[in-house]
Amino acid sequence: SKSFFIIDEILQRIINFEPKQSKKIKIESVLKDQDIFELIEPSADINDIIMPENTKELLENILKQQDKKVLERLHSWGIKSNKNIEAKIIFYGPAGTGKTMSALAMAKSMKKPVLSFDCSKILSKWVGESEQNVRKIFDTYKNIVQTCKQSPILLLNEADQFLSTRVDGSSGSDKMHNQMQNIFLEQIERFSGVIIATTNFLESLDSAFSRRFDYKIEFKKPDFKDRLKIWEKFLPKKALFEKDFNINILSNYELSG
Repeated sequence: SKSFFIIDEILQRIINFEPKQSKKIKIESVLKDQDIFELIEPSADINDIIMPENTKELLENILKQQDKKVLERLHSWGIKSNKNIEAKIIFYGPAGTGKTMSALAMAKSMKKPVLSFDCSKILSKWVGESEQNVRKIFDTYKNIVQTCKQSPILLLNEADQFLSTRVDGSSGSDKMHNQMQNIFLEQIERFSGVIIATTNFLESLDSAFSRRFDYKIEFKKPDFKDRLKIWEKFLPKKALFEKDFNINILSNYELSG
């Protein structure tokens, strides 16, 4: 091989070379230019939410599965292809049972911000636009991740229209709906990161979607014991109540959220 002489100034630059660190861009500044997502910084912890103990245990087990040290160890052993936190989760159950709040609490435990999207905004009266909107959700999310060098949790609220069973109808609206769901299915398949979809109706869940989500957690309406805890937590401690006020009677009403 040919030998050559390097002058001292260049030699010192080679020896002391440090690659430029790409500057992290704050997610807030990126989101200023889009109107798709709402950025949420989680504040509540899982222990702040009143829910059945078995539901809480399931959520805690998911968090253990996604522990950074566990993922790094699995990666070093060659069991996992990367060290990233990845989970596709469905929270299902009646409105007001804590699905969204629990998603935010999990994000706090994972130390991640949340990008929330209201799925009711996806449908359009214009042909082809609903399908484009689905792609736009995931394309925008990927761009945010690449720009900010962090992976927020993607929260799809009220995702029933995405997840429901595809229809056999031949009308234009049926075909559009099926096409939109096919695109959503494809995007879920390719998704890298943590995505949580909330829905009120698991029984209408398309089997193809069911197979692609790692976890499906049910949220039930609070029973008497949990309703009592909720009232005890939120009723003002120093409020003046009627003499015959009875919190147990109040807890008999089957209310939620």
